[in-house]
Amino acid sequence: MSLLGYRQAILAAACCSLLLVIDVTAGRAIQVSYIGCFMDNSARDMRGLSRIESVGEISVSTSFVSSGSMSWDFCSSFCALGGFPYFGLQYTWACFCSWDFGSLGPAKESDCNMPCNGNSSQICGGLWRNSVFALTYPKRSCFKQSQMPSLTVSSTLPISWSIAAQTALDCLIPCEASADCQAVIFSGQQRLCHLLRFAYPPASLSSTDGDYFVRG
Repeated sequence: MSLLGYRQAILAAACCSLLLVIDVTAGRAIQVSYIGCFMDNSARDMRGLSRIESVGEISVSTSFVSSGSMSWDFCSSFCALGGFPYFGLQYTWACFCSWDFGSLGPAKESDCNMPCNGNSSQICGGLWRNSVFALTYPKRSCFKQSQMPSLTVSSTLPISWSIAAQTALDCLIPCEASADCQAVIFSGQQRLCHLLRFAYPPASLSSTDGDYFVRG
């Protein structure tokens, strides 16, 4: 058995509820379901991106991202980088990620009537109206080992935290238990684990020497 296969077998045997899948493919398995049309205002109902400045090459404007190619796929894939359970689309081009929604109440379904500017067959909210969707992750307990992403996250709030770790499992078990954790960097030399709030690391950890694992 190869060293990689041996390590995978040890990890799988040590924690039956935590499945580690060694893979280098990008992307995350997600399921999307439509919830409904909901009201918004300038204070914003969906604020999961507050204090996040950028994710990869995408800049965040206060609490949303915008794109001339906005679609359900674009927004869901973006919000999945942070493991958010909900996303909303507004005014054809705005994407919101959030841990909750609906503080301003539901709107008439007919109020969400604007086609997405990246896919005219899909509806992307309306004027101060969010088309809200649920995001679920059928493989959230699976982790893929991959190369460290070259893309990073910029934020004015902490988006990683560190714990002592003797093995990769010491990283993966607490990450799997935390909805806030989407990836880890395990440094065997330092016996340290960095748990990441997004699938991309902050710039301060982008050159860290270690093993990178991301949720499936």
